[in-house]
Amino acid sequence: MHSSKSFLEYDRQLWVLFAGRVIAAIGFSIVMPFLSIFLYTEMGVPMTVVGIVFLGNAVAGAVGQVIGGELADRLGRRPIMCISMVMRTAVFLLLSVAIAGMVDLWIIAILLMATSLTGSLFEPATNALVADLVSPGRRLEAYSILRVGQNVGWALGPLLGGLLAVISYASLFLFTALTSMIVAIITYTWISDSSRAITESDKLDASDLKKVWKNRIFIAICLATIPLFIVLGQMTSTLALFSKDIVGISVAEVGYLYTLNGIIVIFLQLPMARYVNKFRMTHVLVVGGILYAIGYFIIGWASSLWILVASMIIISMGENIISSPSINLVANISSEHDRGRYMGVAGIFQTFGWSIGPLVGGILYDSLIDKPVILWSSIATVSLISVFGFTWISKIIPREIDVVDDS
Repeated sequence: MHSSKSFLEYDRQLWVLFAGRVIAAIGFSIVMPFLSIFLYTEMGVPMTVVGIVFLGNAVAGAVGQVIGGELADRLGRRPIMCISMVMRTAVFLLLSVAIAGMVDLWIIAILLMATSLTGSLFEPATNALVADLVSPGRRLEAYSILRVGQNVGWALGPLLGGLLAVISYASLFLFTALTSMIVAIITYTWISDSSRAITESDKLDASDLKKVWKNRIFIAICLATIPLFIVLGQMTSTLALFSKDIVGISVAEVGYLYTLNGIIVIFLQLPMARYVNKFRMTHVLVVGGILYAIGYFIIGWASSLWILVASMIIISMGENIISSPSINLVANISSEHDRGRYMGVAGIFQTFGWSIGPLVGGILYDSLIDKPVILWSSIATVSLISVFGFTWISKIIPREIDVVDDS
């Protein structure tokens, strides 16, 4: 276990990034849980169409990741981070005006895609900067610190968003514009660039990428994670709307649910990750998938806030269990020189699951809204696909890949 002194040994810029991650996550989580509620209840958009809007956002975000990573190498980390947040500020201001004026859906959808595109430019530059600042042996811990910062933001954002939504939905986007500008100022003031020139070894070779796709066990793992991320995608879409529209809780109480999720992740993620490291990772992912299934199945029986609270606790525990092994498994199956490439390919599958999650949930919501038990049982069943997938993988994967390296 690291002492507090060891945390202080990190470069000061890592803690600047941590503060920026908290503020950015507050802004993002103020908007996301309530976006589907606004589109469905205020604009009358069918949930299937809401799912398509979320899919468009995810596609724009994936494009932004690719562009941001390339520009971060060519122009530097700090310039791209600043440009990203300044552009996102402008787009969120436009969104605030558009939503206040209740403009056409297609305009709002385009602006939402622009926020996803501009925001995604920030992530690869940030991750690259951490790799520049931190020695290889401590990078995993450094990235974990940033993830805790993100969850601090997710604990605070929905709580504040639930209160602002009572005033107006436009105020959510106005506040997010403010947080984006604060992050831009922090980055410009306290971050110094550390980028390096591109070398021939940094350039992607198509043959290297083919080797990744030919790794059958790795691709099986990636395919098995898709259903988990489809289910996870319900968190900011179908679950939020169902909680308000069907269960009948207030928008503020929806915010409390997401705050509860953030609190559980913040305080229990590291202890749970240490505990599950004792077991084979595929077995842990099976347990996590079962917890997801149980948590989402319970939602179908929800008639009050407290049943939703019980469901959120179970779902959050599943999230804590899944997060660490899913990363370690990819790290173990790859070698040091191609680990980033493997992580990137795994990210494509995860993004795909997250992207189609709201669409799958939207179709089920529109079709089964009068049958909530069947609706959420169907979503829970999607998680069970991953359970069966990882159960099968556990029988074919070499044990040395499936266990945590304690050395």
